[in-house]
Amino acid sequence: MLDAEKVETINSVLAKAKFVVIGVLVGAVLGVGGAVFFQNYNPPDDDKGAAATAVFGRFVEQSELVGVSQDYCIVDKYPDVETFFDLFDLPWTANSVWYRYAGTLKAGVNMETAEMSSNGTNIRVSLDQPYIVSNTPNMDITGVLEENNNVLNPIHVEDVDEIQRECVRISEEDALAGGLLDEARTQAEKDITTLFKSALGDEYMVEFEWREA
Repeated sequence: MLDAEKVETINSVLAKAKFVVIGVLVGAVLGVGGAVFFQNYNPPDDDKGAAATAVFGRFVEQSELVGVSQDYCIVDKYPDVETFFDLFDLPWTANSVWYRYAGTLKAGVNMETAEMSSNGTNIRVSLDQPYIVSNTPNMDITGVLEENNNVLNPIHVEDVDEIQRECVRISEEDALAGGLLDEARTQAEKDITTLFKSALGDEYMVEFEWREA
């Protein structure tokens, strides 16, 4: 037979144990409920729009988004001859230069004129057409390969300058004909889409509008 003091002690222990069990159960319920809440939480459209705008701001800060680059090398012969009042050539005045011009073309998009709108997880980006950002010569291999000078019609510095300008023109025309700007457009869309999805999630859909040149 338990005395009154022992009975009181046992009741106290049981009461504390009950509170512990209840606390554990409440904590478990709250934990599960919190996990379900955050998994199913869908922030308001305003928050999504603000997040998309913040991500887009990273691109705008770059001013230019370089999409693709292309190396080239032009080797050609550039002859020159004096004429008699543009009526016929004077063959004894002929000279020529074999010239090599190498460089790198870069094409990209002007992000300063880029615009974005969002509706929930749908993002629309408006951009100007891609353009050639730079055309940088490789001076390590660019230069005269062979020179056939003529004392009656010597080769001048301005002649070489003209050859270089012609090479730049040819390199850019060939790049445009070869689809360099199309590659830059495709790469820009890929880069922008990747950034949005990496920062905001795969559920975001990005559409592009390319303005007329």
